[in-house]
Amino acid sequence: RLIFYDPRKFGRVHLGRLPGGLQALGPEPLDPGFTAGVLAGILRGRRAGVKAVLLNQAALAGLGNIYADEALHRAGIHPARRADRLSRREVERLWVAVRAVLSEAILHRGTTFSDYRDGHGEPGGFAALLQVYGREGRPCRRCGRAIERIKVAGRSSRFCPGCQPVHRAARRDKGSNRCAVGRDKE
Repeated sequence: RLIFYDPRKFGRVHLGRLPGGLQALGPEPLDPGFTAGVLAGILRGRRAGVKAVLLNQAALAGLGNIYADEALHRAGIHPARRADRLSRREVERLWVAVRAVLSEAILHRGTTFSDYRDGHGEPGGFAALLQVYGREGRPCRRCGRAIERIKVAGRSSRFCPGCQPVHRAARRDKGSNRCAVGRDKE
């Protein structure tokens, strides 16, 4: 018996052959072969904002809007930052953050806001752990600055302007209420 429940209408069921679209997916972030070097290769040469690249399923499979926002916050990277301008250390932080966010979300059965249920009919518990997604206007749990929302590649993106400054030069501003996330020097 197969039960397929898809309230948001994003899913598909294919019986028989693997559909061509699945063959074109990028690497799976929790696969052991997905390394910081693989992520660096994905980001290299891409002028788009890093959030847009993370959401591109042909570049990286399975990362959606919620988890991309959360990973970028953990890594201290602004969602609109050009992907090809991340330093090696920033890419490593992003790689760690992507894997940690997805692992924790799986551990907590996903993120339920209204009617999502996991395969056992249980709501997900990761919503209680969200740091930026759905929290625009509320204080950042790290630094206290208000979470903001912008559009990146047509998608809403939530971020903390203190933890995820737009420009590297903004990191040098004195007197700001910026949180202490490990940052690279230019």
